[in-house]
Amino acid sequence: MIGQQIIQIHEVDSTNNYAAKLLSEGKLAHGTVILAEHQTAGRGQRGRNWQSVGSKQFTGTYFLKTDFLSVDHLCYLNMGIALAVRGMIQSFTRKQVSIKWPNDIFIDSHKIAGILIETNWKNGRVEGAIVGIGANISPVRSVGYATSLEELSGKSPEILSVLDELSKQMNEFYHYLQQSDFNNLKSIYESFLWKKDEEIVLEERQNPVPFKGIIRGVDQIGNLLLERDGVITVYHNQELNFEANYGKGLRMPNS
Repeated sequence: MIGQQIIQIHEVDSTNNYAAKLLSEGKLAHGTVILAEHQTAGRGQRGRNWQSVGSKQFTGTYFLKTDFLSVDHLCYLNMGIALAVRGMIQSFTRKQVSIKWPNDIFIDSHKIAGILIETNWKNGRVEGAIVGIGANISPVRSVGYATSLEELSGKSPEILSVLDELSKQMNEFYHYLQQSDFNNLKSIYESFLWKKDEEIVLEERQNPVPFKGIIRGVDQIGNLLLERDGVITVYHNQELNFEANYGKGLRMPNS
């Protein structure tokens, strides 16, 4: 069971780093979650820092066995984890929670959670995944487009309540992976895509000229399908900049 074994530590540079160390020593079982009160050098996408201070953030890392998944199906691991984190956040708010492709969690145009997945390779196979998850419990003033569970609901859930709900969601979507129910998983993932079927402004990172596009879904290996001038274009992770759409809209406390 995912989340049945919990390792709680007061302070660590990164829960992902700590998990990698335990894994290299053969001390990390499937489903174990490492929970830190303080994380001093957490990492996000493109090397960004994700730091936590006490109860302001949920900071945890799961280790999941993935040796039953082929390399071609690893994108569904990302989809399942993103859906689990989205479901956890949704359980604490009435606001619609979305997945900004590929795996950031947004409410309106504000980020509330992020995910960093690092795969563990052995003899040419992906043996497991170290899954770092950060979620804002209380307000984070250092990021202009961030929001938190406290701002959305007027109260801060206990960290262990967040962990219990997250582990429940992780078990549910991990079951989809075990059953190779990839089409259903992809369909659910696409139904929660942030800004899907809306015209938004984007930039290509290699050619930062703003253009308008419409997110239509993802392909069978997790790439984004974006409609531009009536034509579907395929984009890989890190090829697009969505920031023109961040930080807009109202945060709605007590809603």
